[in-house]
Amino acid sequence: MLVANSTKGYKALLKWFRKINRDLSEVIIVMEYCGVYTYSLEKFLHEHQIDFVKRSALDIKRSSGIKRGKTDKADARMISQYGWYRREELKPMKPVSREQRQLQQLMAHRDKMVADRSSYQSRIKELHQQMGSDLNEKITHSTRHIMDVLKDEIKEIELQIEEVIKSEQALQSNYSLITSVKGVGFVSAVHLLIVTENFTRFTDVRKFACYCGVAPFKNESGTSIRGKTRTSHLANRKIKSLLTMAAISAINHQPELKAKYEKKLKEGKAKMVALNMIRFELIERTFAVIKRQTPYVLKTTA
Repeated sequence: MLVANSTKGYKALLKWFRKINRDLSEVIIVMEYCGVYTYSLEKFLHEHQIDFVKRSALDIKRSSGIKRGKTDKADARMISQYGWYRREELKPMKPVSREQRQLQQLMAHRDKMVADRSSYQSRIKELHQQMGSDLNEKITHSTRHIMDVLKDEIKEIELQIEEVIKSEQALQSNYSLITSVKGVGFVSAVHLLIVTENFTRFTDVRKFACYCGVAPFKNESGTSIRGKTRTSHLANRKIKSLLTMAAISAINHQPELKAKYEKKLKEGKAKMVALNMIRFELIERTFAVIKRQTPYVLKTTA
């Protein structure tokens, strides 16, 4: 049955379970990762002690073979079949905390404002290059005013994000730990807290590296195909981009990582291959401090 993504729809689903005499302890709801669009459903299910699990849309789609056409009903059937076939390996999840939900909303809003400010900045620069002194002063003044407002708003949002982190001990603790890793700054740290659900969704370094598109994979088949080892294009590109910037920062400020990077270049490795090694190193360090629950301390040789 199809129900609305609202409290009314959730109650209708609960009523249907009771109508068919389904024991709720035997039910597990399988859904796609849809960000904020599943938060209210997760909360409702948790309150009624109904298990649920979230999976990536691509994982569900690829496990279902070739499909023709797309409707909500067909998608629901496909997800249901996915859940049934994998019922033995699906582990019930818990809703993320209120602080985590606030963190995701605020960071998404901040990123949008940063993108908007960058867009205005590029546009006014291009107009100045094309129009020169003929550019209307009102356009220049208006654009700069909007950019200044966005800059102030971004600062305010970042302060709110810091307050949310401080409001939950587990978030504050892990934030302090991962920012002790050289190269991992405010933006990277907050996004890591969000995508890992404060390091509860991912506990394995390799799995997270795969998720970020940082882990390299072989490309071989039989004796004839011997392709280059590559990272997968199936990745969270936002996190991969942030890790790239973090790696560049770490190389510039940490002699040890700079030496490793330059060594790979001297061995003939491509720049992105060498940089990817640093990205993986940062992921390893980040997960290590979370596991140990102690800040990262750079080892120095006597």
